[in-house]
Amino acid sequence: MKKTITIFISFIFGSLLVSGQTTSVGVFGGMSLSNVNGTYNSYGYNTKTTSLITKQFGIVLSYPLSDKLSFFSDPGYYEKGFNYEPVETMVGGATVKGRSKFKSVDVPLTLKIGMFKNQIFYFRAGAYLSFLLSANNNDTIYYSTPGVETQITENDILDKMNKTVFGFITGVGFDIPVSKNFGVLLDAAYRLDLTDAMKNNKPSYWPGKSSDNYYVVAENVRNRSLTISIGLTYRFPTGK
Repeated sequence: MKKTITIFISFIFGSLLVSGQTTSVGVFGGMSLSNVNGTYNSYGYNTKTTSLITKQFGIVLSYPLSDKLSFFSDPGYYEKGFNYEPVETMVGGATVKGRSKFKSVDVPLTLKIGMFKNQIFYFRAGAYLSFLLSANNNDTIYYSTPGVETQITENDILDKMNKTVFGFITGVGFDIPVSKNFGVLLDAAYRLDLTDAMKNNKPSYWPGKSSDNYYVVAENVRNRSLTISIGLTYRFPTGK
């Protein structure tokens, strides 16, 4: 199945690049507000997650199928993740706050529908494949005991993650022409994993001591994010 999807995506991208007369390409960069669904508990303590601001950048590819309908994709580097904090006080009155950040290459494939007469405004929807590059946790433990320094730890959690994730994307935007061939793209999209980003993990020793250097409880953890991007696009001449 994964091989079939990869071949399909390669075929679409190849078609876009060789069909220059009707293709537009560009670059984009932006920020996202990321969080997760599911249950995530860190290092022996029940925690709650909050949103994390991350970044993304990549390329834009668009291939018209009709006057109003186009293939649209924005593959690139995407950061996801979340902040977390305890819902209960740690032993001794200490508190812990942390951040999980996941870095990936995402390959979306969506259909874009131009709206209104000039089609500057559009709606798009489709799916994406996310290929994980790295995953890290950063914990800061604040001790209440006088004279005990704050402890900061970095933990690689790549082995606790699923390397490939499938998700859904929907968004709206403006494709604004600024000259005959150049345009400015403003895009806002909501992205939601449809498969688990983290491996389901509930150790038998939870809570308590573990032989694992850094352990978590994860159940149905899936990324969700609101991305906002700005880009510059170039539409190849039609020859007409």
